[in-house]
Amino acid sequence: MDNQRIQNQKNAMLVLGTWSLGNIVSGVILKSQTQDSESYFHQMNALWNSVNLGIAAMGYLKSNKEQPTSDPMTAIEKHFQLEKSLLFNTGLDLAYITSGVWMIERSKNQNDLQKMAQWRGYGKSLIVQGSFLFLFDACFYTIASRNSKDLQRAVSLFYITPSSIGIQKTF
Repeated sequence: MDNQRIQNQKNAMLVLGTWSLGNIVSGVILKSQTQDSESYFHQMNALWNSVNLGIAAMGYLKSNKEQPTSDPMTAIEKHFQLEKSLLFNTGLDLAYITSGVWMIERSKNQNDLQKMAQWRGYGKSLIVQGSFLFLFDACFYTIASRNSKDLQRAVSLFYITPSSIGIQKTF
């Protein structure tokens, strides 16, 4: 059971790392080939994903070193911690999207054309990055919740009474 959680985390970090690397490379290249808000859009994509790439690398390395636990209760605890963090992250992702919308609206009140372009480009980037992260976290949560059903089935086989502990036979 715990093996699947660890493998899912590795896979998720590979997806995040690939997205991040693609955004960094394209952001650096396209920033110099575009102007105004588009240039700022690509700049923010590269900057934002520099952080994401670091998170993905650390997450992958941590998952790669982690040994699966044979203790079912520890496995369940780790699993539900993962689910909680993914749900929290989806809330953060919505905040990123909302911030991007706010930045675009703020760009409309700028007298300086460069500031207007910067607010607009950064805002568009936050909407794109937040949307990707929302889909990423929601998909990762969906995959994790499938494992939750397996964990619930496994735990339901155990019973504890005042006089005994055991595993139920299934027919």
